[in-house]
Amino acid sequence: MVKGGKGMGQNVTKIVITPVECIEILGCSRSMMYDNLLRRKDFPCFRIGKRIFINKEKLQNWIDRQCEHKR
Repeated sequence: MVKGGKGMGQNVTKIVITPVECIEILGCSRSMMYDNLLRRKDFPCFRIGKRIFINKEKLQNWIDRQCEHKR
């Protein structure tokens, strides 16, 4: 759980992560994230303004599908 920011005295669970957080989770390089994964139509990311977010739950589903389609 992540503590709520700016004086919010409650615990919240993040449902989206940033590309930098995703790089840490996947263990991939920055160039793999920005030049490959974020450009894929099937990768669970979206934009709000200029910021990019990745849906954590859909990321797990995407990873599971990648394992099913391995060569």
